[in-house]
Amino acid sequence: MYEKFADVELRTGQSMEVGVILAPDLEYAKEVKKFLGHKPETYRWHIDCCVREVLDLLETRFYIGKVDGEIISNIMITEYDGIGTLGHVFTLPNQRRKGACKAIMGYQMDDFRHRGGKALYLGTGYDSHPYHIYKSFGFDSVYDGSGFMSYFSTEDFDANYFVDLDVHVKDNIEWHDWAKITALTGITNGDQIRSVALGIYGPSNFEGGFLSFKQELETGLDYHAAKLLQNASGAVVAMATVKQNEDIMLLDIFAHPLFWTQLGALLDSLGISSSKVQCYAETNSKEKIKLLHEFGFHCEGIQRDNDRNLDVAIYVSNAC
Repeated sequence: MYEKFADVELRTGQSMEVGVILAPDLEYAKEVKKFLGHKPETYRWHIDCCVREVLDLLETRFYIGKVDGEIISNIMITEYDGIGTLGHVFTLPNQRRKGACKAIMGYQMDDFRHRGGKALYLGTGYDSHPYHIYKSFGFDSVYDGSGFMSYFSTEDFDANYFVDLDVHVKDNIEWHDWAKITALTGITNGDQIRSVALGIYGPSNFEGGFLSFKQELETGLDYHAAKLLQNASGAVVAMATVKQNEDIMLLDIFAHPLFWTQLGALLDSLGISSSKVQCYAETNSKEKIKLLHEFGFHCEGIQRDNDRNLDVAIYVSNAC
């Protein structure tokens, strides 16, 4: 479904129509796929799917600018329950420096707020030209010197989003978990080791990583389990995966610091087998280590991660 917002004048005096496509939309499917056809394969996979079919509860919107009926610029938002990722910001090379992207973004941000949007996450080059455009619309670095940026519609969002302690296990990773997992992997407190299998260390944007993860869950055989812990207000507060890694099973668990004591049900749900299961933990991650002990793991050794200035303990299941 396409909705027109307005006609705006570019710096060149050209008229550009600004509007939004809410996917799926078969009328615009071919044009959107062609316009974003330069994107990496996993991103094209999402685009190809979303323009044709509903992806669980995920909402995908393409905010576009059209000149003479042709798309010249785009900003994409994927979201659910007011939490979203912003990406695929692209203007045709011969249409740049005309103010198209900035004009579209003004309408896109207004629309997001009008619909009750709460948080947006994006990745760009730190201190780049796009970085400063995003900053002018209220985005800021998640941590100093980072191009991983966030926008909150209310000042207290980050402080209040994770406070509901009533939790339940979510057995499947669905499309609409995309941005909510990024809200978890992007927290600036908590462990540095967040997922060895997914390469997540410290505050991280999971925009592209989610697509590779979701694709592997749907088409691959290596993940034996992948589950979330979600609170009653909808926040993803923990994630756990079990993945085959050569001759061992690799367990990854990460939680918001408020929820480590509530991860028992999540680990129980994984159905960890009696084969060798290995899990990495920072030596100062007391709650994680306590949890591993409760589930029969013991420390097999400690190694130094000089790149991240961490001492890392290797825990294995007692059944090994």
